[in-house]
Amino acid sequence: MDYYKADNGFAYGEEHEIPMARITMRSLGDNRIAIDHTYVSPSLRGQGIARKLVMLVVEYAKKEGKLIVPLCSYAQMVLEEDPELAKLISN
Repeated sequence: MDYYKADNGFAYGEEHEIPMARITMRSLGDNRIAIDHTYVSPSLRGQGIARKLVMLVVEYAKKEGKLIVPLCSYAQMVLEEDPELAKLISN
């Protein structure tokens, strides 16, 4: 299993199959993207997969010059934990 870019975010699992974990995001039309939802299958929880998915969105946002609107409470927590990541948060 591996991490990969999905249609509306990133996922973990075997590509072209139902992902075992995913994070969904969408463009807000300007210089912002929203993280809508993070999900990890119960059998994989506690392994840092959700955090890695958030970090993939962070890498994407930095590369594209975008800020992040964390509508997902888990993503918001991860971003707020690190002062450098918190700089990427937009309302």
